[in-house]
Amino acid sequence: MNNLDKNWNNLFGEYTTDETAWYGRWTVYSPDREAIGTKQAIRIFRSNSNNTAITHINRYVDANGNTENSKEKTWQIERATCNQPDGVIHPAMPFMRSLSFGKGATAWIAPKFVPGKPFGGEFFFRDGNWRKSVAIAYGENDRLDRIVHIEEHLGGFSDESVSVEFPDDLGDWIGNQRTMTSDLSISSEEKIQLSFNQGVDCKMILLPRGLVLMLPEQVTMARPIQIAAAQCTAERQLKYFAAHYTADGAFTLLISATLQQEI
Repeated sequence: MNNLDKNWNNLFGEYTTDETAWYGRWTVYSPDREAIGTKQAIRIFRSNSNNTAITHINRYVDANGNTENSKEKTWQIERATCNQPDGVIHPAMPFMRSLSFGKGATAWIAPKFVPGKPFGGEFFFRDGNWRKSVAIAYGENDRLDRIVHIEEHLGGFSDESVSVEFPDDLGDWIGNQRTMTSDLSISSEEKIQLSFNQGVDCKMILLPRGLVLMLPEQVTMARPIQIAAAQCTAERQLKYFAAHYTADGAFTLLISATLQQEI
């Protein structure tokens, strides 16, 4: 199986002609960790019979908690046109690409940083019937503009999510990683050690419910870019993503890892 087909299957292979619905709570944060808005939404996916087209519906819950009269958006993701050598195109934002290692470890990223243009991505962390993601957006001034943390439950809204907070001392973590290059090639699993030492060009942002981000406050062509996020799971594991870009703005590497804290 070539890289294009493998990436498509990793993204959409689990979907059938029946609807798969993720019920989510979306919280928007400022770069200074201030919660500036919340909403509920349902992301629905349905495949055609031969998995060559995916229907994606976003249904937004109104202020009274109702979905019957709520707003919704629908997109068709066609394999023939959207499955590209650098990732899957979503019609909502054609300048972004979806990349997946399978089993829910998925990222939606910009394939290139262009000064003055929207830049960022969304990292997805699967944990059983829960899926958590974080969307990171840089504005037209190339500065970090907002962060959206999404907690979704398969099949219905749930209050059972375990609130997992990081220890006061983040310390060092060890585990296994896989990498994906810009041509969608996925490496074999290998060991990784992760330290949360804050670099000169990195802003560490700790958010509620076990989310930590390592981001530059401003992206620039002057130096390589790394955007990283980590999410604690109920099993005290750490799910980690990092997207790497060269000094001329080209995406080169995506890292997906699962880690445990070193004692």
